Amino acid sequence: MGFDLFFSFDYAGNGAWPKDEVDSLLAKYAAHSAYFKYNGKSLVSTFEGPDSADDWIDLKNDHNVFFIPDWSLGAKEALKRGGGVADGLFSWAAWPWGAQDMDTYTDASYLEYLNGKPYMMPISPWFFTNLPGYNKNWLWRGDSLWYDRWVQASYNKTSADLIDNTQFVEIISWNDYGESHYIGPLYDKGMEAFTIGKGPSNFAKDMPHDGWRLFLPYVISLFVSGRCRLALRRTSTLII
Repeated sequence: MGFDLFFSFDYAGNGAWPKDEVDSLLAKYAAHSAYFKYNGKSLVSTFEGPDSADDWIDLKNDHNVFFIPDWSLGAKEALKRGGGVADGLFSWAAWPWGAQDMDTYTDASYLEYLNGKPYMMPISPWFFTNLPGYNKNWLWRGDSLWYDRWVQASYNKTSADLIDNTQFVEIISWNDYGESHYIGPLYDKGMEAFTIGKGPSNFAKDMPHDGWRLFLPYVISLFVSGRCRLALRRTSTLII
């Protein structure tokens, strides 16, 4: 299908991953033909987990891993962890603060400190959550973020003004219903966050975000090649 997968280990949701469990999963899957490789190595990411950075010294060597974690320490400090074990960095700064538009200051900081190492830029359509069980109740401005952020990513990828460019983007998220930024289809079995998080309501129920995916072929083509390459077809639309 031309579709590869890679591990992104969540070290925040249920605590740190034990090193031996990560080792077992990488041993089983990292060399698989469907696993995503970058420069001949199996790409692995994380959500947080900087206190486990030393684990990755052995994990990288044992499984031929290209390691690009999200450690929310700032790029400078993240690159020091584990004796510089990260091969690149992923940022979770995908939403604007307050009333201002989304900017690229955080991205620029990562690109500066990475100094040529790969950067994985975050892109997300919006953010809302109200889950008291996780001590989470806030909204970050969305508006035109889904479009604006792809434009910023394309500029970072192709601009001649940038010495170091964005190599990857990661969409946040596919199915995080509890934070409202899911672009994947709705699955009732995946909505346990509303029960565990003691949500006052299931604000994802009957709220499909499928339309966001229709936009992706255009912006992905723009990011990858700097131009849009789409075959247009006419569809009928019923407006009620």
